[in-house]
Amino acid sequence: MAQNTNFKGNKYKNQKRKLPYIKVRIDKLVDVEDCNTKAFASVTVGGAVAIHGIRVMNSRKGLFVAMPASNYVDENGETKFSEIVHPISKESRDMLNCKVMDAYHQALYEQQSKEETEAMSKDESESFTQTL
Repeated sequence: MAQNTNFKGNKYKNQKRKLPYIKVRIDKLVDVEDCNTKAFASVTVGGAVAIHGIRVMNSRKGLFVAMPASNYVDENGETKFSEIVHPISKESRDMLNCKVMDAYHQALYEQQSKEETEAMSKDESESFTQTL
């Protein structure tokens, strides 16, 4: 017997859906002056799906989150970009962007703290060597 696969809309469209749990990891901070990409991130959605290649980008308007995308050339010869993965609602996009940006700022803070600690340790070892 054939199964009916006709889609007749979302029976929950008037109900607010609970957003899945999102876990973010910053894979790499990019510390190159002329580069618009500032970091690469990975996201796990609901403990079931992993998305890699999310970028924190810098533009004239400020920082933003760019989802993984592919590029192609249209019939006019212009390069266009198409997101491979993207949130389907404004609420889920806002939540994902917020979590990625929070993780980015936390990674920057941890990197600065580590650099300051290393600099202090270097200064202390140099002053110890000079006293000998």
